[in-house]
Amino acid sequence: METELKLKVPADELERLRRHPMLAGRALGEPVEHHLVDTYYDTPERTLWKAGLSLRVRADGGRWIQTVNTAHDASGSLHRRGEWECELPDAQPRPDLLARQVKPAALAELLRSAAIASDLAPLFQSTTHRTAWRIALADGQELGCAFDAGSIAAGDRQASIAELALVLKNGDPAQLFRLALELHHEVPLQVAAETKAARGYALLDAAPRAHKAAPVRLRSKMTLEQAFVAIGANCLAQLESNLPGVLKRDVESLHQMRVGLRRLRALVGMFEALVQPPAAVRDGLDWLSGELGAARDWDVLAGSTLERIAGLDPASLRQAAETKAEAHHRQLAQTLRAPHFTQVLLQVGGWLHGCGWRAGDGLAKDAPLAAPAGRAMRPLLRNAEKRLDKRIAGLDTGDAHARHRTRIAAKKARYAAEFFQDLLPARRVKPYVGRLAKLQDRLGMLNDYAVADRLLDELKGSNAQVARQAAYARGFLAASTAAHSARLDKALASVAGRRLSA
Repeated sequence: METELKLKVPADELERLRRHPMLAGRALGEPVEHHLVDTYYDTPERTLWKAGLSLRVRADGGRWIQTVNTAHDASGSLHRRGEWECELPDAQPRPDLLARQVKPAALAELLRSAAIASDLAPLFQSTTHRTAWRIALADGQELGCAFDAGSIAAGDRQASIAELALVLKNGDPAQLFRLALELHHEVPLQVAAETKAARGYALLDAAPRAHKAAPVRLRSKMTLEQAFVAIGANCLAQLESNLPGVLKRDVESLHQMRVGLRRLRALVGMFEALVQPPAAVRDGLDWLSGELGAARDWDVLAGSTLERIAGLDPASLRQAAETKAEAHHRQLAQTLRAPHFTQVLLQVGGWLHGCGWRAGDGLAKDAPLAAPAGRAMRPLLRNAEKRLDKRIAGLDTGDAHARHRTRIAAKKARYAAEFFQDLLPARRVKPYVGRLAKLQDRLGMLNDYAVADRLLDELKGSNAQVARQAAYARGFLAASTAAHSARLDKALASVAGRRLSA
């Protein structure tokens, strides 16, 4: 299975990047030019896409090539996909011809089904000029390089294509990220987390779609290190997949991007005794957390907190909060298009996928990271559980800072359980996570009230009507906070002392 890193390139920089010494100076042979027209097919209900497949027919120099891809796995910016193809006598798709190659069996049966064959229709098309060649790396390995320039069209909607793909057949994927960082120093690049198929399907939807965390899939024979990489890639994928929506100022996409980042930071913290990230990775994650926070805080105030205030028509306050949120979203979009954001993603991805914590020849046989994940994860779960018990035992429910620390501990314990749920008894994980979710929701609401108090204080210099409403809202939220804080005991008791690690 190939490993591919895709990078968006400013259209006017394609030629300069192509001549970059890291690419042109290491070229093996002359580049090959292709003019590609890819037509993507599915049923009106998008049956294939919902099953995790894409089907295209490519016209390339008088040949028709049919390809089925699986949706790439949850590996962040890296694309690892199953791919099967065959030649066709004409442009008409014949998915049954690939069924023998495709695994698992359920997907093969889907491609054989008469319903699929009869309902297939063209949904969108990409037209691309591709320049492809191979380059030699310093250690003797080779990489495939391809520049694509063109567009994707779905009805009257269109998106441009200008990207570089770096493809590794086998070997250390960190090499892809190192090369990308070298190129990024000269030409501003952006990570392209979406495949062309995903971009085409996105064009069919009027509004951007937020991406929640996909389930983490762990196998019983995994080492703890393999589990760490799989979980980290899952978190990174959630973060990156929401970038297009955030750039379109979608509120829910920003929320899910923050969740992906929080999950990733929680994972790094959970493994801190075993896996030390370099300063650039830790600082980059901290920086991004700060950048995402402000817009989300104003979104929550305008979109949900103000609606909880009885006896107040919050229209003026909501407008003032939405104006603040809009300004922060504009600033955030600039930040996420800037070179530093791409640099952070590439540094994190290279460290994670390249196992950058290893020293010398790799892990010692008796290293905790080399142990079976099902056994070695238990001390990590236990630490998260003990931290939460400690926070609960010392909690003054009237102390906003202490509530916030307890909320973070509950969130980390929940993430730990969800990360390793494939290796834990399902009958115990579900109720445990459910109790933590309820506690997290209660503490989260109180944290929203505390944040709202700070933001409303910023609005007191607005016009007189907004200032009066803000003062009333702060008073109402203070009273609500006191009442809800006094009723936390039951939710706290439901998780205190609970153990998945036993």
